Amino acid sequence: PRNPLFGLGISQTIIGMYEELVGYALREQAGYQQVAAGIVQFLLGSVYYKHRNLLFNDSMAIRKIDEARALIKREVEGGLTPQGIAERLSVSYSWFRKTCKEYTGISPAQYQLQQRLLKAKEMLTGTDINISDIAYALKFVNTGQFSTFFKHKEGVTPSDFRKRNSWK
Repeated sequence: PRNPLFGLGISQTIIGMYEELVGYALREQAGYQQVAAGIVQFLLGSVYYKHRNLLFNDSMAIRKIDEARALIKREVEGGLTPQGIAERLSVSYSWFRKTCKEYTGISPAQYQLQQRLLKAKEMLTGTDINISDIAYALKFVNTGQFSTFFKHKEGVTPSDFRKRNSWK
């Protein structure tokens, strides 16, 4: 309500997609509603993306967050803490946490959990490593903690996920 409009400047992509949307709506051919809904979602996402990135014109902050994300992905099995990441980046933890949350929408710890979940899914579907070894490789305290975390995020246990998604 405070900011009903975003000042994004001119975007040929957004203008082009809007013109596409109008064209589909005017023609009303079979299936146009689904295409129009997809375009609207793309437009909303594009506006949000542009607005969020306009807020971050501090290239040093963006560079540090990008370094942190690369480090988290590279060392997903390493047990690196958010405080350790901040230390490696030579920034204070409070600055790192605040800036990361503002830029990505989630805390560094939540980003790490997302990466651990992705790695777990990759290991469950692409390897025969047993579930307890996956849990320990991803620095969970025990298999039960890993299973609870996984079921909370995915809605199924790790073994059910493996059964449903395994290529073998």
